[in-house]
Amino acid sequence: MAELKRTERVDKAVALHLAGCNCAQAVALAFADMTDLTESQLLRAASDFGGGVSGTHGTCGVVSGMALIMGLARGYDDITDSDHKHRLYSAGKQLVLAFMDEFGTVQCSELTREVAPKYFDMPHPLVDAPDPKPCSPFVAYAAALLERYFEENPEK
Repeated sequence: MAELKRTERVDKAVALHLAGCNCAQAVALAFADMTDLTESQLLRAASDFGGGVSGTHGTCGVVSGMALIMGLARGYDDITDSDHKHRLYSAGKQLVLAFMDEFGTVQCSELTREVAPKYFDMPHPLVDAPDPKPCSPFVAYAAALLERYFEENPEK
């Protein structure tokens, strides 16, 4: 698998987050061009995933944002197509596991309390922002994972 890299899309996701999008919105909106939704619709669709789904500090919003984009870009609408369903779940699971490998968890509460402080003095290599937020590394990493997935799997 190719190494993750900082790209325009990764920078866009971080910039959107710094501008006020929640973490899920920032990741999702960076991939708006890969969906059939307008940016406004995508912002609305991802709006309740921030703060670990509805602010519960559960599953990280960037993970939900990745899943949302995977479904919109590669999802199935034939509910009898179990092969497509399994391929989608397998791809999504690999993204989630790669995120967990990097940060040790997908739980917002653990990420913000235990992982984010590690990047205060030494920024994550995918983040190039003068004043990043605590969740900027997670936003950048999720966007980079999605981008790599789509580059390596161009077929719809």
